[in-house]
Amino acid sequence: MDSDDAAVELRKLLTEAAHVFSEYVRESQQPGAQVSGRIQGVIADAAQSESDARMFPDAGVGSRVWDDVRDVCAGAANTWSSAFLYKLYAAPAPMGIVGETLLAVLNNNAHVTRAAPSGAAIEQAVARKLAQLLGFPSSADGLTFPGGSYANLHALMTARNTRFPDVRTRGMSNVRGAVFTSAHAHYSIDKAAVAAGFGLDSVVYVPTDSVGCMDVHKLRKLMLESRARGVEPFFVNATMGTTVLGACDPIASISRVCREFGAWLHVDGSWGGPHALFGDDPAFSVHNIHIDSFVVNPHKLLGVPLQCSFLIMRQGLNVMRRALGLGATYLFHDEQVCGESDVPCDVGDATLGCGRRPDAIKFWLMWRYYGTQYFTNRVALARNTSLRLAELVRTRTSLLGRWVLVTEPASTCVCFWFVPCALNDKRSEWGGATRRMCTHINDGGSMLLDYATVDVFDGTNTCTLPEFFRIPINNPSVSSATLNDVLNAIESAAAELYP
Repeated sequence: MDSDDAAVELRKLLTEAAHVFSEYVRESQQPGAQVSGRIQGVIADAAQSESDARMFPDAGVGSRVWDDVRDVCAGAANTWSSAFLYKLYAAPAPMGIVGETLLAVLNNNAHVTRAAPSGAAIEQAVARKLAQLLGFPSSADGLTFPGGSYANLHALMTARNTRFPDVRTRGMSNVRGAVFTSAHAHYSIDKAAVAAGFGLDSVVYVPTDSVGCMDVHKLRKLMLESRARGVEPFFVNATMGTTVLGACDPIASISRVCREFGAWLHVDGSWGGPHALFGDDPAFSVHNIHIDSFVVNPHKLLGVPLQCSFLIMRQGLNVMRRALGLGATYLFHDEQVCGESDVPCDVGDATLGCGRRPDAIKFWLMWRYYGTQYFTNRVALARNTSLRLAELVRTRTSLLGRWVLVTEPASTCVCFWFVPCALNDKRSEWGGATRRMCTHINDGGSMLLDYATVDVFDGTNTCTLPEFFRIPINNPSVSSATLNDVLNAIESAAAELYP
């Protein structure tokens, strides 16, 4: 195919795609639109062995592929609907989709600067801007990763190899280190500890208080006990926006403990990080706090298309290069030291992988198109909507049962129970009722909700809460009407299941 043919075909395909995609978005945002995906067409036949020729034809189907595209859309979860309140993300902003498309058109690999010159420059500029907004020193820098879990892994691996440099050559045989994290932290910290060779027995889960924040006094006590056993407390993970309750650990106090022990402080702000970057809640501010690494996922609260995650390093990227790099000279010819000039260095050697998407481009294009105020407004709107939902739960009365808040929302997640009258207030049955009502609503297809449970400290003991509804607010289109629809749906489910 010559260059003209490729350009003509691309224009034709993108024109048709724009029509199909925009029609899908328009229909997906209509009231009552299907939210749960329904697999159909050739995709529904994929499990049948006789459908192999249909699924993978010898001769292409040509323009009939748009029927397949529509089938894919029909079988997808509808994140454009305001009734998609299921996970910690929602539909992307339109300019983000343009950025995502641009990445595919360029097909650049950001492991080496010369392979993605503009992408490397934008990644460096965005990372340094984020570091500035966090109040990090000018030495700070960062890079993108395909998700917060992978970014957390890199933070832990960098901390491990910095604290125990012989690991790079001799392995883990003589290393005794402990990883400390809140009992409410994301499970990716556990997986990172396993991948780093420490194992789950080396992960110390610090209890939380009644609202889900790490207990700093117990953290210090546990770190002292670990050191007394000869196990070095080298890494502490604090969470900014826990996965379930949305709580923010007391980072300033945790930082002081880490400084006392010489431990690396990592902040997993995958979900709550935008509050520190673009919010005004002092509980999320990290200015003038010593943090070694920080993760934020713009693909969550900020509306950037999946995936887009940033890892910000206080000491810049050279600390990662020293800890993780192998200097593969057949690939990395750049001898420049990261941070010594405004020219981006080859960051691929600072990661555990090789190929990298220049995901910063789509984030930056949104920033250019919408402006900083757009992100500020998104964070404020999500926070205000969460508070409004909490107030509705707190004040709502029903003949079918009673509404109970788990805790006041710390960020943009609202957790609560609806206790049907038929349960006679038996707390042991609250969790089962929540699961049944949530499944009933989700099976209906016009709304997607989720539930969860956590362990909390009740002042005397740690107890496991019965499952409760967990409603994350990420979509700017969630309105007061949406919130009332959610509560009405729960009451309707209760009426059918617990008459």
